[in-house]
Amino acid sequence: MTEVKKVRLYGAVCVQRGTAMLQSYATPLLLRDQGVVDVHNPETDEGYQRALVTSRIKQTADYYDKGGRMPNPLLINIREEDYSRVKVVIDGNAGAQAAFDDAVINETNWVGSGYIEFDRDLELWVYDGQHRREGLVRLLERHGGFDDFPVPVSLTLGLDTQSEMTEFYEVNTNAKNVSTNLAFTLLSKMAEEDPDLRDALVGADRDWITRGQAVIKELEGLEGPWKGRFQYANTRKKRGDGSIMPMPQFVRSLKPVLDMPLLKRADPLTVANVINAFWLGVAKVLPEAFENPEGYQIQKGQGTVALHRVFPQVIEVVRSRGGKLGEPNSYAEVLADLPALNGTVVEDGNMVAVDGADYWKTGSVASGFSGDAGRRRLASLIQTLLPRPSDTIEL
Repeated sequence: MTEVKKVRLYGAVCVQRGTAMLQSYATPLLLRDQGVVDVHNPETDEGYQRALVTSRIKQTADYYDKGGRMPNPLLINIREEDYSRVKVVIDGNAGAQAAFDDAVINETNWVGSGYIEFDRDLELWVYDGQHRREGLVRLLERHGGFDDFPVPVSLTLGLDTQSEMTEFYEVNTNAKNVSTNLAFTLLSKMAEEDPDLRDALVGADRDWITRGQAVIKELEGLEGPWKGRFQYANTRKKRGDGSIMPMPQFVRSLKPVLDMPLLKRADPLTVANVINAFWLGVAKVLPEAFENPEGYQIQKGQGTVALHRVFPQVIEVVRSRGGKLGEPNSYAEVLADLPALNGTVVEDGNMVAVDGADYWKTGSVASGFSGDAGRRRLASLIQTLLPRPSDTIEL
Protein backbone atom coordinates (compact mmCIF):
# COMPACT_ATOMS: atom_id res chain seq x y z
CA MET A 1 0.00 0.00 0.00
CA THR A 2 1.44 3.38 -1.06
CA GLU A 3 1.83 5.84 1.78
CA VAL A 4 0.08 9.18 1.26
CA LYS A 5 2.60 12.03 1.12
CA LYS A 6 2.40 14.62 3.87
CA VAL A 7 2.58 18.41 3.96
CA ARG A 8 4.22 20.29 6.82
CA LEU A 9 3.70 23.95 7.62
CA TYR A 10 5.88 25.56 10.30
CA GLY A 11 5.10 28.73 12.20
CA ALA A 12 3.51 30.35 15.21
CA VAL A 13 0.85 28.18 16.82
CA CYS A 14 -1.81 29.45 19.16
CA VAL A 15 -5.07 28.42 20.73
CA GLN A 16 -7.72 31.12 20.73
CA ARG A 17 -10.71 30.25 22.90
CA GLY A 18 -10.20 26.59 22.16
CA THR A 19 -9.57 26.91 18.42
CA ALA A 20 -6.07 25.97 17.26
CA MET A 21 -4.51 28.35 14.73
CA LEU A 22 -1.27 28.51 12.75
CA GLN A 23 0.41 31.55 11.20
CA SER A 24 2.65 30.31 8.42
CA TYR A 25 3.62 30.50 4.74
CA ALA A 26 2.40 28.26 1.93
CA THR A 27 3.37 27.91 -1.71
CA PRO A 28 1.11 28.80 -4.65
CA LEU A 29 1.32 25.12 -5.65
CA LEU A 30 -0.18 23.98 -2.35
CA LEU A 31 -2.97 26.55 -2.60
CA ARG A 32 -3.67 25.54 -6.19
CA ASP A 33 -3.75 21.82 -5.48
CA GLN A 34 -5.54 21.78 -2.12
CA GLY A 35 -7.26 25.13 -1.79
CA VAL A 36 -11.07 25.09 -2.05
CA VAL A 37 -13.54 28.00 -2.19
CA ASP A 38 -17.15 27.49 -1.03
CA VAL A 39 -18.93 29.78 -3.52
CA HIS A 40 -22.60 30.56 -2.86
CA ASN A 41 -24.92 28.87 -5.38
CA PRO A 42 -28.23 30.80 -5.67
CA GLU A 43 -30.00 27.76 -7.13
CA THR A 44 -29.17 25.35 -4.28
CA ASP A 45 -28.56 28.03 -1.59
CA GLU A 46 -25.35 26.21 -0.67
CA GLY A 47 -22.01 27.90 -0.05
CA TYR A 48 -21.38 31.44 1.09
CA GLN A 49 -18.53 33.04 -0.87
CA ARG A 50 -18.81 35.71 -3.53
CA ALA A 51 -18.45 34.58 -7.13
CA LEU A 52 -15.01 35.25 -8.58
CA VAL A 53 -14.65 38.44 -10.61
CA THR A 54 -12.43 37.88 -13.66
CA SER A 55 -11.16 41.46 -13.78
CA ARG A 56 -10.03 41.32 -10.14
CA ILE A 57 -8.17 38.05 -10.76
CA LYS A 58 -6.27 39.60 -13.67
CA GLN A 59 -5.45 42.73 -11.66
CA THR A 60 -4.17 40.62 -8.78
CA ALA A 61 -2.05 38.38 -11.00
CA ASP A 62 -0.55 41.39 -12.80
CA TYR A 63 0.24 43.09 -9.50
CA TYR A 64 2.26 40.18 -8.15
CA ASP A 65 3.84 39.51 -11.52
CA LYS A 66 5.18 43.06 -11.57
CA GLY A 67 6.86 42.77 -8.16
CA GLY A 68 3.97 43.26 -5.77
CA ARG A 69 4.09 41.77 -2.28
CA MET A 70 1.45 40.05 -0.14
CA PRO A 71 1.83 41.03 3.54
CA ASN A 72 -1.75 40.19 4.50
CA PRO A 73 -2.48 36.48 4.94
CA LEU A 74 -5.10 34.34 3.25
CA LEU A 75 -7.57 32.99 5.80
CA ILE A 76 -7.88 29.22 5.53
CA ASN A 77 -9.73 26.60 7.52
CA ILE A 78 -9.25 22.87 7.88
CA ARG A 79 -12.80 21.85 8.63
CA GLU A 80 -14.01 20.00 11.68
CA GLU A 81 -14.56 16.74 9.81
CA ASP A 82 -10.89 16.70 8.74
CA TYR A 83 -9.33 17.83 12.04
CA SER A 84 -8.49 14.26 13.03
CA ARG A 85 -6.26 14.05 9.94
CA VAL A 86 -4.09 16.94 11.16
CA LYS A 87 -1.07 16.37 13.38
CA VAL A 88 -0.05 19.33 15.53
CA VAL A 89 3.50 19.21 16.94
CA ILE A 90 4.56 21.88 19.43
CA ASP A 91 8.19 22.98 19.84
CA GLY A 92 9.80 22.40 23.23
CA ASN A 93 9.30 19.72 25.82
CA ALA A 94 6.34 17.48 26.58
CA GLY A 95 4.94 20.17 28.84
CA ALA A 96 4.49 22.55 25.93
CA GLN A 97 2.55 19.94 23.94
CA ALA A 98 0.40 19.21 26.99
CA ALA A 99 -0.30 22.92 27.50
CA PHE A 100 -1.46 23.18 23.88
CA ASP A 101 -3.73 20.13 24.24
CA ASP A 102 -5.19 21.45 27.49
CA ALA A 103 -5.99 24.81 25.91
CA VAL A 104 -7.90 23.10 23.08
CA ILE A 105 -9.82 20.82 25.46
CA ASN A 106 -10.65 23.55 27.99
CA GLU A 107 -11.32 26.23 25.33
CA THR A 108 -8.72 28.63 26.71
CA ASN A 109 -5.81 30.56 25.13
CA TRP A 110 -2.20 29.56 24.48
CA VAL A 111 0.72 30.73 22.30
CA GLY A 112 3.79 28.84 21.09
CA SER A 113 5.43 27.52 17.94
CA GLY A 114 5.60 24.28 16.00
CA TYR A 115 4.16 22.74 12.87
CA ILE A 116 1.10 20.99 11.49
CA GLU A 117 1.21 17.97 9.23
CA PHE A 118 -1.57 16.75 6.93
CA ASP A 119 -2.21 14.65 3.82
CA ARG A 120 -1.77 16.05 0.33
CA ASP A 121 -5.43 15.35 -0.47
CA LEU A 122 -6.78 17.34 2.51
CA GLU A 123 -9.03 20.26 1.52
CA LEU A 124 -7.94 23.73 2.64
CA TRP A 125 -11.02 25.98 2.67
CA VAL A 126 -10.06 29.53 1.68
CA TYR A 127 -12.59 31.84 3.34
CA ASP A 128 -10.82 35.13 2.67
CA GLY A 129 -8.43 35.90 -0.16
CA GLN A 130 -9.93 33.82 -2.95
CA HIS A 131 -9.02 36.40 -5.63
CA ARG A 132 -5.40 36.51 -4.45
CA ARG A 133 -5.26 32.72 -4.50
CA GLU A 134 -6.73 32.60 -8.01
CA GLY A 135 -4.30 35.30 -9.15
CA LEU A 136 -1.38 33.14 -7.97
CA VAL A 137 -2.83 30.15 -9.79
CA ARG A 138 -2.97 32.21 -12.99
CA LEU A 139 0.70 33.12 -12.54
CA LEU A 140 1.61 29.45 -12.24
CA GLU A 141 -0.11 28.89 -15.55
CA ARG A 142 1.50 31.97 -17.10
CA HIS A 143 5.11 30.99 -16.30
CA GLY A 144 6.91 28.42 -14.16
CA GLY A 145 9.07 30.66 -11.99
CA PHE A 146 6.48 31.57 -9.42
CA ASP A 147 6.05 28.33 -7.49
CA ASP A 148 8.34 29.39 -4.60
CA PHE A 149 6.52 32.65 -3.81
CA PRO A 150 5.83 32.58 -0.01
CA VAL A 151 2.13 33.17 0.61
CA PRO A 152 1.23 34.21 4.18
CA VAL A 153 -1.60 32.10 5.53
CA SER A 154 -3.59 32.10 8.74
CA LEU A 155 -5.08 28.65 9.32
CA THR A 156 -7.87 27.84 11.73
CA LEU A 157 -8.05 24.17 12.62
CA GLY A 158 -11.38 22.48 13.12
CA LEU A 159 -14.04 25.14 12.54
CA ASP A 160 -17.33 23.73 11.28
CA THR A 161 -18.90 25.15 8.12
CA GLN A 162 -21.24 27.46 10.03
CA SER A 163 -18.38 28.97 12.05
CA GLU A 164 -16.28 29.34 8.92
CA MET A 165 -19.14 31.22 7.24
CA THR A 166 -19.50 33.44 10.31
CA GLU A 167 -15.78 34.32 10.17
CA PHE A 168 -16.12 35.19 6.48
CA TYR A 169 -19.13 37.40 7.21
CA GLU A 170 -17.43 39.24 10.09
CA VAL A 171 -14.17 39.80 8.21
CA ASN A 172 -15.83 41.07 5.08
CA THR A 173 -18.54 43.24 6.62
CA ASN A 174 -16.18 44.89 9.10
CA ALA A 175 -13.02 45.17 7.02
CA LYS A 176 -14.40 45.70 3.50
CA ASN A 177 -17.73 45.78 1.84
CA VAL A 178 -19.52 42.67 0.66
CA SER A 179 -22.42 43.30 -1.69
CA THR A 180 -25.56 43.93 0.36
CA ASN A 181 -27.24 41.20 -1.65
CA LEU A 182 -24.81 38.53 -0.44
CA ALA A 183 -24.56 40.02 3.06
CA PHE A 184 -28.34 39.71 3.53
CA THR A 185 -28.25 36.15 2.20
CA LEU A 186 -25.46 35.15 4.58
CA LEU A 187 -27.15 36.80 7.55
CA SER A 188 -30.32 34.82 6.89
CA LYS A 189 -28.40 31.56 6.54
CA MET A 190 -26.54 32.14 9.80
CA ALA A 191 -29.71 33.12 11.65
CA GLU A 192 -31.36 29.86 10.58
CA GLU A 193 -28.69 27.92 12.46
CA ASP A 194 -28.04 30.27 15.38
CA PRO A 195 -30.89 31.03 17.85
CA ASP A 196 -28.69 33.55 19.69
CA LEU A 197 -28.16 35.50 16.48
CA ARG A 198 -31.90 35.48 15.81
CA ASP A 199 -32.56 36.88 19.28
CA ALA A 200 -29.84 39.50 18.82
CA LEU A 201 -31.40 40.64 15.54
CA VAL A 202 -34.79 41.00 17.21
CA GLY A 203 -33.23 42.99 20.06
CA ALA A 204 -31.48 45.30 17.61
CA ASP A 205 -34.61 45.67 15.45
CA ARG A 206 -32.77 44.05 12.55
CA ASP A 207 -34.83 40.90 12.19
CA TRP A 208 -36.71 42.55 9.31
CA ILE A 209 -33.72 41.56 7.13
CA THR A 210 -34.10 37.83 7.72
CA ARG A 211 -37.90 38.00 7.82
CA GLY A 212 -37.94 39.95 4.56
CA GLN A 213 -35.77 37.37 2.84
CA ALA A 214 -38.05 34.58 4.02
CA VAL A 215 -41.05 36.49 2.63
CA ILE A 216 -39.33 36.91 -0.74
CA LYS A 217 -38.74 33.16 -0.99
CA GLU A 218 -42.45 32.55 -0.40
CA LEU A 219 -43.44 35.36 -2.76
CA GLU A 220 -41.39 33.79 -5.55
CA GLY A 221 -43.54 30.67 -5.25
CA LEU A 222 -46.83 32.53 -5.71
CA GLU A 223 -48.40 33.47 -9.02
CA GLY A 224 -48.30 37.22 -9.09
CA PRO A 225 -46.40 40.35 -10.17
CA TRP A 226 -43.21 39.40 -8.26
CA LYS A 227 -42.67 35.88 -9.55
CA GLY A 228 -39.25 35.81 -11.26
CA ARG A 229 -38.63 39.51 -10.64
CA PHE A 230 -35.93 39.39 -7.95
CA GLN A 231 -32.19 39.57 -8.53
CA TYR A 232 -30.31 37.39 -6.03
CA ALA A 233 -26.74 37.21 -4.72
CA ASN A 234 -24.07 36.09 -7.20
CA THR A 235 -26.39 36.54 -10.17
CA ARG A 236 -26.00 39.16 -12.85
CA LYS A 237 -28.78 40.99 -14.57
CA LYS A 238 -29.25 39.76 -18.15
CA ARG A 239 -31.36 41.34 -20.84
CA GLY A 240 -34.80 39.77 -20.89
CA ASP A 241 -34.33 37.62 -17.76
CA GLY A 242 -37.28 39.35 -16.04
CA SER A 243 -35.39 40.36 -12.88
CA ILE A 244 -36.02 44.03 -12.12
CA MET A 245 -35.58 44.35 -8.35
CA PRO A 246 -32.41 43.67 -6.33
CA MET A 247 -33.39 41.52 -3.38
CA PRO A 248 -31.93 43.85 -0.65
CA GLN A 249 -33.85 46.85 -2.00
CA PHE A 250 -37.13 44.94 -1.83
CA VAL A 251 -36.29 43.69 1.67
CA ARG A 252 -35.64 47.26 2.84
CA SER A 253 -38.90 48.44 1.29
CA LEU A 254 -40.76 45.80 3.31
CA LYS A 255 -39.74 47.22 6.71
CA PRO A 256 -42.93 49.31 7.23
CA VAL A 257 -44.97 46.28 6.21
CA LEU A 258 -43.15 43.86 8.51
CA ASP A 259 -43.31 46.33 11.41
CA MET A 260 -47.11 46.40 11.34
CA PRO A 261 -48.52 44.85 14.56
CA LEU A 262 -50.85 42.78 12.39
CA LEU A 263 -47.95 41.12 10.55
CA LYS A 264 -45.16 41.38 13.13
CA ARG A 265 -45.48 37.74 14.19
CA ALA A 266 -47.11 36.31 11.07
CA ASP A 267 -45.33 33.47 9.28
CA PRO A 268 -43.55 34.31 5.99
CA LEU A 269 -46.09 32.56 3.77
CA THR A 270 -48.99 34.49 5.31
CA VAL A 271 -47.16 37.79 4.85
CA ALA A 272 -46.26 36.84 1.27
CA ASN A 273 -49.89 36.06 0.45
CA VAL A 274 -51.01 39.43 1.81
CA ILE A 275 -48.31 41.30 -0.13
CA ASN A 276 -49.06 39.32 -3.28
CA ALA A 277 -52.78 40.17 -3.02
CA PHE A 278 -51.89 43.85 -2.52
CA TRP A 279 -49.77 43.92 -5.68
CA LEU A 280 -52.36 42.00 -7.67
CA GLY A 281 -54.75 44.76 -6.59
CA VAL A 282 -52.32 47.41 -7.86
CA ALA A 283 -52.07 45.52 -11.16
CA LYS A 284 -55.86 45.56 -11.49
CA VAL A 285 -55.99 49.36 -11.45
CA LEU A 286 -52.81 49.91 -13.51
CA PRO A 287 -52.60 46.80 -15.75
CA GLU A 288 -50.47 48.43 -18.48
CA ALA A 289 -47.60 49.02 -16.05
CA PHE A 290 -47.34 45.29 -15.34
CA GLU A 291 -47.41 44.07 -18.94
CA ASN A 292 -43.83 45.28 -19.43
CA PRO A 293 -42.43 45.89 -15.92
CA GLU A 294 -38.95 46.76 -17.16
CA GLY A 295 -40.37 49.84 -18.89
CA TYR A 296 -42.06 51.20 -15.77
CA GLN A 297 -40.96 52.38 -12.31
CA ILE A 298 -43.83 50.92 -10.35
CA GLN A 299 -41.96 47.66 -9.58
CA LYS A 300 -38.61 49.38 -9.22
CA GLY A 301 -37.23 51.49 -6.41
CA GLN A 302 -39.58 54.46 -6.68
CA GLY A 303 -42.83 52.54 -6.92
CA THR A 304 -42.02 49.67 -4.59
CA VAL A 305 -40.72 51.83 -1.74
CA ALA A 306 -43.56 54.36 -2.03
CA LEU A 307 -46.33 51.76 -2.24
CA HIS A 308 -44.95 49.79 0.70
CA ARG A 309 -44.90 53.02 2.73
CA VAL A 310 -48.66 53.43 2.19
CA PHE A 311 -49.33 49.70 2.58
CA PRO A 312 -50.27 49.97 6.31
CA GLN A 313 -52.88 52.64 5.51
CA VAL A 314 -54.32 50.52 2.71
CA ILE A 315 -54.52 47.51 5.03
CA GLU A 316 -56.40 49.50 7.67
CA VAL A 317 -58.95 50.70 5.14
CA VAL A 318 -59.46 47.17 3.83
CA ARG A 319 -59.97 45.84 7.35
CA SER A 320 -62.32 48.66 8.33
CA ARG A 321 -64.44 47.83 5.28
CA GLY A 322 -64.55 44.16 6.22
CA GLY A 323 -62.45 43.13 3.22
CA LYS A 324 -60.26 40.04 3.07
CA LEU A 325 -56.50 40.61 3.17
CA GLY A 326 -55.84 37.81 0.73
CA GLU A 327 -58.29 39.11 -1.87
CA PRO A 328 -56.83 41.38 -4.62
CA ASN A 329 -60.18 43.09 -5.22
CA SER A 330 -60.12 44.40 -1.64
CA TYR A 331 -56.98 46.38 -2.47
CA ALA A 332 -58.10 47.37 -5.97
CA GLU A 333 -61.17 49.06 -4.46
CA VAL A 334 -59.03 51.07 -2.02
CA LEU A 335 -56.49 51.95 -4.75
CA ALA A 336 -59.14 52.81 -7.35
CA ASP A 337 -57.95 56.44 -7.61
CA LEU A 338 -54.27 55.54 -8.12
CA PRO A 339 -54.51 56.14 -11.90
CA ALA A 340 -55.45 59.75 -11.11
CA LEU A 341 -51.88 60.45 -9.96
CA ASN A 342 -50.67 63.02 -12.48
CA GLY A 343 -47.84 65.31 -13.43
CA THR A 344 -46.11 66.83 -16.45
CA VAL A 345 -43.20 65.79 -18.64
CA VAL A 346 -41.37 67.45 -21.51
CA GLU A 347 -41.98 65.89 -24.91
CA ASP A 348 -40.53 67.50 -28.06
CA GLY A 349 -39.99 70.72 -26.13
CA ASN A 350 -43.56 70.89 -24.85
CA MET A 351 -44.97 70.28 -21.38
CA VAL A 352 -47.36 67.33 -21.51
CA ALA A 353 -49.72 66.20 -18.75
CA VAL A 354 -49.60 62.48 -17.94
CA ASP A 355 -51.48 60.19 -15.59
CA GLY A 356 -52.38 56.51 -15.24
CA ALA A 357 -49.71 54.06 -16.34
CA ASP A 358 -47.90 56.80 -18.28
CA TYR A 359 -47.07 58.48 -14.98
CA TRP A 360 -45.00 55.40 -14.05
CA LYS A 361 -43.12 54.95 -17.34
CA THR A 362 -39.34 54.98 -17.05
CA GLY A 363 -38.25 58.54 -17.81
CA SER A 364 -41.68 59.94 -16.94
CA VAL A 365 -42.85 61.65 -13.73
CA ALA A 366 -42.27 58.78 -11.27
CA SER A 367 -38.62 58.51 -12.33
CA GLY A 368 -38.00 61.92 -10.81
CA PHE A 369 -38.69 60.77 -7.25
CA SER A 370 -35.16 59.62 -6.53
CA GLY A 371 -33.55 59.01 -3.15
CA ASP A 372 -35.31 58.49 0.13
CA ALA A 373 -36.74 62.02 0.22
CA GLY A 374 -38.21 61.63 -3.26
CA ARG A 375 -39.83 58.32 -2.43
CA ARG A 376 -41.33 59.74 0.75
CA ARG A 377 -42.79 62.55 -1.35
CA LEU A 378 -44.24 60.04 -3.82
CA ALA A 379 -45.75 58.04 -0.97
CA SER A 380 -47.38 61.22 0.37
CA LEU A 381 -48.92 61.93 -3.03
CA ILE A 382 -50.34 58.40 -3.17
CA GLN A 383 -51.75 58.76 0.33
CA THR A 384 -53.81 61.77 -0.73
CA LEU A 385 -55.67 59.48 -3.16
CA LEU A 386 -56.53 56.85 -0.54
CA PRO A 387 -59.61 56.76 1.68
CA ARG A 388 -58.81 57.52 5.29
CA PRO A 389 -59.36 54.65 7.75
CA SER A 390 -61.20 57.12 10.01
CA ASP A 391 -63.84 57.68 7.31
CA THR A 392 -65.09 54.12 7.77
CA ILE A 393 -64.85 53.88 11.55
CA GLU A 394 -68.14 53.69 13.42
CA LEU A 395 -67.98 54.82 17.04
